[in-house]
Amino acid sequence: MMEVPVATSFKPVPDGDIHDYDGIINYFNFAPVRQQLLPKYKSITFVTTGIIPYDGGQTTMLHLGTELSKRGFDVYYLSYLPQSRKEMEIDAEFNYSGYQGTCLDVSHLASHQSDIWLGTLWESVYVFKDKPGYKAYFVQDYEPYFYPYGDRFYLSFKTYELGLHMISLGPWCAQMIREHCRITSPLDVIHFPVDVANYPYSPRNFMAYKNKKEINLAVYTKVDSPRRAPISIQIILNNCIELFRDQGYTLNITYFGSDKSESFINGRNVGRLTKKQLKELYLASDFGIAPSMTNFSLVTYEMMSVGLPVIDFYEGTGLSFMPKNCALFCHLDENSLSRTVHQAMNHPEIIQNTVNHARRHLKSIPWKQTVDDFVAVINKIESKHSSLANKEYLVPAKHSDPDNKEHLAPAEP
Repeated sequence: MMEVPVATSFKPVPDGDIHDYDGIINYFNFAPVRQQLLPKYKSITFVTTGIIPYDGGQTTMLHLGTELSKRGFDVYYLSYLPQSRKEMEIDAEFNYSGYQGTCLDVSHLASHQSDIWLGTLWESVYVFKDKPGYKAYFVQDYEPYFYPYGDRFYLSFKTYELGLHMISLGPWCAQMIREHCRITSPLDVIHFPVDVANYPYSPRNFMAYKNKKEINLAVYTKVDSPRRAPISIQIILNNCIELFRDQGYTLNITYFGSDKSESFINGRNVGRLTKKQLKELYLASDFGIAPSMTNFSLVTYEMMSVGLPVIDFYEGTGLSFMPKNCALFCHLDENSLSRTVHQAMNHPEIIQNTVNHARRHLKSIPWKQTVDDFVAVINKIESKHSSLANKEYLVPAKHSDPDNKEHLAPAEP
């Protein structure tokens, strides 16, 4: 007789549920976009998943939108998911105090018009790709890596091949798109910026590290974000506790960035922090860690800005965003990490040099440069208006052109 299987509380690896997209499913198609060229662009709309508090990517979006608003553009943040306008405004103000631009809830999705549309998450691209206007893509990560190799991987991957004008925050995303995708549209890179105003530098006596017997680590990770290596970093630090103990050190670990209800196998989890709480944590810590397995984390720059020595990993993307001498680089394993920290503690001049280089690097990537880069992209788009006879053109999909010889084709009448 066949036995009755035992029900489990866990699920196999999820493949995704199409009903997750019930609200926007009718927008999905793979037709190449038609770009509408204008002599001058005035309105810019970020199409977004509502406004999510504590979200670094959306904070960057709000900062960029604010700076564009200050330069005379009409800026909008349009949600394609149900969130009231009031809630959007509250969360936007929390993420970036004093933000500028207009929040629009999902009720405006069908009627809103814009000169330039900007995608944020991959889903948003499908939502606006067939609307009138110029379609661009503010790429803050290589989003196929958010998923197992399967349908969501493919749906996100495909957005880079639909013909949108892509604007990559930093060089790493652009490199990944060029290496893996067959693109037919412009791909520009703007500087990955830092806002040092909220995290002022505080000098430290690194020579005192030589006599420390307790090491305080501030570790940023998110248990729902594999690109922040939440499993690996806990395993490695769990093993490091024993290694440091053998060397005569006590390792105190403070995790932040995840919900406070999450249980970590070591250290303490203080949850998601306000800017004030972040500064207090950085000042109370000896080293900071913020793993970035895909695009870089703003948290690393925050730590550097206050003068906290940063530990980063060769397996991540840090070296695409800063010179090697700006952080204590090691491999993502306990032996490499413990050796690197132990050497730095015994030779504190190494730490001082790292912090000095980090401060110089931060001064070279101000927000003004990023906004200048972005406006230069818009100016380049405007210059196309006079060079094309048709003011609307089709970016062809790439199917049978392995030598990448296709060019922009005029739209059919």
